[in-house]
Amino acid sequence: MTDVSAVGREYGRLCDFLRNRQDEIITTWTRRVRSLSPAYELSDSAIVDHLPALLGLIADFVESVHTGRSVSFEQLAKAHAVDRLGRGFDFDLIVKEYGFLRRTILDLWESHVGPTIDLAELRQLDAAFDEAVAQSALRYARARERLLKALDRVSEAALTSDDLDAFLGRLLQATLDGTESVDTVVILLREGDVLHVRAAVGLEEDLTREFSTRVGEGFAGQIAAERRPAFVRDASIDPVVVSPVVRTHGIHALYGVPMERDGYVIGVAQIGSLTAFEFSDEDKLLFRTMVSRATSGVVKARILSDLHSAEAAQRFLVDASKHFAESLDYETTLAKIARLAVPAIADWCVVDLARDGTTRRVALAHRNPDKEREVRDLDRGDSLDPTLMASVPQVIRTGRSEWKPDMSDQDLAAAARGPGHEALLRQLGTRSYIVAPMVAHDRVFGAISLVRTEASRPYSDADLVLAEELARCAGTAIENARLYAEARNAVAARDQVLAVVSHDLRNQLGVIAMGADLLARKTEEDGASGDLARPIETIRRTTKTMQHLVGDLLDMASIEAGTFSHQPAAVEIGAALEEACQVHDAPARAKGLQLSVERPPAAVHVLADRARILQVLANLLGNAIKFSDHKGTIVLSADAGETDVTVSVSDGGFGIAPEDLQRIFEPYKTSPRNPQSGTGLGLSIARAIVERHGGRIWVESEPGKGARFFFTLERAR
Repeated sequence: MTDVSAVGREYGRLCDFLRNRQDEIITTWTRRVRSLSPAYELSDSAIVDHLPALLGLIADFVESVHTGRSVSFEQLAKAHAVDRLGRGFDFDLIVKEYGFLRRTILDLWESHVGPTIDLAELRQLDAAFDEAVAQSALRYARARERLLKALDRVSEAALTSDDLDAFLGRLLQATLDGTESVDTVVILLREGDVLHVRAAVGLEEDLTREFSTRVGEGFAGQIAAERRPAFVRDASIDPVVVSPVVRTHGIHALYGVPMERDGYVIGVAQIGSLTAFEFSDEDKLLFRTMVSRATSGVVKARILSDLHSAEAAQRFLVDASKHFAESLDYETTLAKIARLAVPAIADWCVVDLARDGTTRRVALAHRNPDKEREVRDLDRGDSLDPTLMASVPQVIRTGRSEWKPDMSDQDLAAAARGPGHEALLRQLGTRSYIVAPMVAHDRVFGAISLVRTEASRPYSDADLVLAEELARCAGTAIENARLYAEARNAVAARDQVLAVVSHDLRNQLGVIAMGADLLARKTEEDGASGDLARPIETIRRTTKTMQHLVGDLLDMASIEAGTFSHQPAAVEIGAALEEACQVHDAPARAKGLQLSVERPPAAVHVLADRARILQVLANLLGNAIKFSDHKGTIVLSADAGETDVTVSVSDGGFGIAPEDLQRIFEPYKTSPRNPQSGTGLGLSIARAIVERHGGRIWVESEPGKGARFFFTLERAR
């Protein structure tokens, strides 16, 4: 058991009891204060806050009944009230805190000393609490009023600002106007591991978008790294401060607060004073609260900015894809893309192609045309030296992007080829860059370099993805152009061979045909037996087929070379149909087929090359005879419209499967009804002839129900 009389002798006076039992009082009081809702999540140090000093003042105040010394609670009670306001305490909870403290003191006194107490000291204790509550009430009411006005200004700034910069500008001006001792307000936003000045009012306005510091370095950098407010009494001489403007203008008190959301610091806000070496707790609370609200505005604005950036990136890629699809001249297209990239995603852009160990610049663009010559001097004619570890050659060699979101002096020196190159980079204001390889099928064709200057925000992860997608599209376009050029060269070589061989074959076939005709006449004159006549007829028929095949090959070569000729004139379409039927009547009858012509009731003329149209009809009739059943009918018809005439050839043959209809007019595609039917050039040539006449050709068919081919020709005027 505790010896109450001994304790009473030790703590005979209440003021001595308060001083000697301070730790026990604080522990018991802290446990009781935790029952208040705002204190649930607070640490012990945050709850205790000013209490040790406050207990010391209460002890002095109680002791003044014996000493007569004047004791004031004004500053400490006010500071405690402001702290509690900042932690979400209503004033009634502050009163409860003081009530808990009074009860704790009396309970512990009774427990350790006894039920008796000096009434004068008790009255003085009550007076101490009354004074503390009164001072707290005054400061709480004033601070709350200022806080509400500050929040109104924050809300007004958010509602009346169209973008982040306007919002921050109004917010900082409201902070400057609302605190008498503040001369400068600055907000630095974080990009990667670097803090950049985004908005400033007062003395540091000239720092906007130029001053930056890394996380962990300097005053703002340490606040971001430690994620807690910081204060220095004299920033002009404090070594932790790296801002040249702060030092030059002699800023004294400097207070900074981290802008934090979901455990991540997105920036730092700070206030400074030319005259004061200290900011009041009320001013600090006011600033912290405004920064907290401003953080929400910044996060919202960044989300909207990211959405707008994503939409702009998609639009840019769509535009770039259109340019890539419009032309196979990729060098011209790359020049267009460089112009498109500036200023959409870069302040300057260069495109380099790699070939045989060297790079060749094919496009460049700069926001300022006068600086394009300076850009052209960068990386010109660099050899792909395998020991070179930076910039375009490195990216081309490795096939991996190089990205610097924010370049330090060391980064500039590392990216440069030498002093002259580094000077150019600095002169151009290089701040951030992305070099992305143009790759397709694991082959690197070159690189696209996108650069932003100090006047623009640094590149982000999203920008890197955009750049790599742009480079990938460029690489695909280059690969497609290369493959197309190879295909054209191959086709040209094939056509040249076909033309030469076909020409030579035509001459030789002409000789064979002439010899066969002479032999046929000779056998008729001499009355030779049928045994001799039949092989001669076979030679004549085969020669005719070969001549037709050679003609198709020559026509196809001229079509693909763009030299296919036709000489349009007025042609009576009915007569042309009759002539085509007469030519094919014999082979049709040999197969038991009938040819029927349905011509317009009156003569109708079309503007066409008669020989070429007969060639089209010959191809269509030949196919109809070949693929028709025995004893069927093939119908040729012409339907005259106001401006054109539609000609059709229909048969009752096997028909064409739907999946084959789309490809039936492609060259070298043999008929799906008979893969051994020929070269597959007839319908392709027919289409080329019709289209050269300004018409169109198509087919309608169902399997087992025959096929009907149509083509149109312009009516002659």
